[in-house]
Amino acid sequence: MSPSLDSSEFDALIQVCRTVNAHLDLDTVLESVMSVTTDVMHANASSLVLIDENTDDLLFHIAQGEKAQTIKQIRMKKGEGIVGWVIENGKPVVDNAVSKNPLFLKKVDKESGFHTKSILCVPLETTNKLWGAIEVLNKTDGGDFTPQDLILCEAIAGQAAIAIENAILHKQILKSERLAAIGQTISGLAHCIKNILQGIKSGSFMIDLGLREGKLSRVSSGWKIVKKNTIFMQELVMDMLTYSKEREPEYEHSDINEMIESFIGLFKTKADENNVRLKWTPNISLGTVDMDPKGIKRCLINLISNAVDACMAVDDGCVNVSVDIIDDVKYCISISDNGCGIQEEDRKKLFQMFYSTKGSKGTGLGLVVTHKIITEHNGSIEVDSTPGKGTTFSVILPRNKF
Repeated sequence: MSPSLDSSEFDALIQVCRTVNAHLDLDTVLESVMSVTTDVMHANASSLVLIDENTDDLLFHIAQGEKAQTIKQIRMKKGEGIVGWVIENGKPVVDNAVSKNPLFLKKVDKESGFHTKSILCVPLETTNKLWGAIEVLNKTDGGDFTPQDLILCEAIAGQAAIAIENAILHKQILKSERLAAIGQTISGLAHCIKNILQGIKSGSFMIDLGLREGKLSRVSSGWKIVKKNTIFMQELVMDMLTYSKEREPEYEHSDINEMIESFIGLFKTKADENNVRLKWTPNISLGTVDMDPKGIKRCLINLISNAVDACMAVDDGCVNVSVDIIDDVKYCISISDNGCGIQEEDRKKLFQMFYSTKGSKGTGLGLVVTHKIITEHNGSIEVDSTPGKGTTFSVILPRNKF
């Protein structure tokens, strides 16, 4: 009849399983696994040995118990020692008299100062790969390692191998995602810059033509195009810098009504030229709030500008900007328009980098940066839109820093 695990050993195995499934940080998982292993098997020391894929050397990746720090510095060649044999052959070894074993590598004890009397060593392997081995050294009571100890150690090693495979898979996924993000960023930037440069090129051509023909009106028109695209480039660079940096808002006690009042007039000329009515409704009951004025101003300018653009193609376009108190903790800034609206498939992608419904007229960064700044304020942004009827962006912010 084969030995079975007792309740304490079974509980230890459950603890190992939970640890493996609770973390993706490899060292955290393996340190915890080996700590449980050393404790439940009543061993003086234990170690987890991995294969260095660059050199095939064997490394003491985790060491627990006596002389642990010294042992971590030791490297072994492929196939050396009992642990090397276990890794090379994929079979466990239980030896309670290692001094008589010709496989035993005495240099490890010599370099570490640890005296190995007995060893239990099992391979670390998953279906597709052998990663290394776990070894447990010397029972604390001086006794022998038993077949039951072997069963428990093999079960733990199986979980540790899964942890290693999961961690490496996670790193590979993150690497792929980073490379994909870099590729998307470069592609998006190249597209935006190409459009801007094309505008500058067109404006430059008009300036050259106007100078050759002595027509200042053409020079003036060309310069307006160059200037517009230069500003566009500046906005692109600023948006990229804002998006790429993690930052804390520079909070100030601010009057949100006064701030919106200070820049809402910037849109009046653009709105009037395109027959768009611009309405602003302050809320004098709100008082001061904690916010980063520069960041929130940038968000609102972007949202109001988008709302005016959305109304250009409709008759009797109207943009409403208002502030409302939600409760003692939060307030809301609403930007509503009766413009073209946003299609459902576009609404799902609004906050994706370089996604724009404006074609070459947009960088695809404005709403991404807006979302980032609002999130940094512990706020949120909500979108309600009906194609052909209009859109409302609601910026919900805390009244006080927390």
